[in-house]
Amino acid sequence: MAGARARAGLAALVAALTLAGAAAPVGSFARGTLEGRAYRVWIPAQPAAARPLVVALHGCWQTPEDFALGTRLNEAAERRGLVVVYPAQSRRENPYRCWNWFEPAQQTATGSETGQILAIARRVQGERGLRERRVLVLGFSAGAFMAVNLACAAPETVAGIGSLAGGPYRCADGSEAAIQCMRGQSRDGAAAAAACAGGRGRDWRASLWHGALDPVVSPANLTALETMFARLLRADAGVTGTEAGAVHAVYRDARGGPVLETWLVRGMGHAWSGGDPRGTHTWPPGPPATERMLEFLLSGGPRHGPPRPPDARTAPAQP
Repeated sequence: MAGARARAGLAALVAALTLAGAAAPVGSFARGTLEGRAYRVWIPAQPAAARPLVVALHGCWQTPEDFALGTRLNEAAERRGLVVVYPAQSRRENPYRCWNWFEPAQQTATGSETGQILAIARRVQGERGLRERRVLVLGFSAGAFMAVNLACAAPETVAGIGSLAGGPYRCADGSEAAIQCMRGQSRDGAAAAAACAGGRGRDWRASLWHGALDPVVSPANLTALETMFARLLRADAGVTGTEAGAVHAVYRDARGGPVLETWLVRGMGHAWSGGDPRGTHTWPPGPPATERMLEFLLSGGPRHGPPRPPDARTAPAQP
């Protein structure tokens, strides 16, 4: 009897170990350096070589590790087979670790920061054998402004833009002007569209987010950024509704495809919506920005967009 119980226990142990071994493996978070700039790379257990690289740009005071934690981006990328690269800004280049998006040189593809970000992206694409040569670029705050810079300065390398707490292209040409821009005092979306990518229409997708109570980057910048992308993407007026406590608008191109979405998150300040509270600048109660951004940028979002409520309007979301 005792021998039978022992054999049964051994069989259960073997079965448990077999199941554990069959569990889905997780990716790795590697380190790299290129021309003195450090970066981290999320490498999923099963990379999807046909999918684009994601370039993730942190905000001021943040690090790649903090940004990855707060956005839950590595977990979302693992489920989709996405490789994610997180370039790091150093205190040497900015004492607050902000990307210097407001400097005219960084509004070109050959700036010391933009050029290195693009070079890091090309290296990771080559090392990981990614067949899609264009990238998705996501950013928060200073990283969101820099994401817009990359798209406008190197449009052929970008397939989609995810911006949270960002603003329009070239709304500042120095640190003092940057403060005015962040306060919403320089928000000419039409001028930004004319300057971005030569004002030519692009085949990007863009997912734009902002906190309605953001005290750092005025929500007025969302309206300007929305206008800029709507013009560049030749998109019709957005159909606006309320979803998950946020004002959500979807714009479509001439073929009826969703190419631009905006989210104005009520009650949120300067933070990443739906983020992990262990990271800085996160607001867990909000809609999951990372998941929604990736869904929209990778697939174009819901084919018919959100349902039009009785009081729906067809204009940019107002802060």
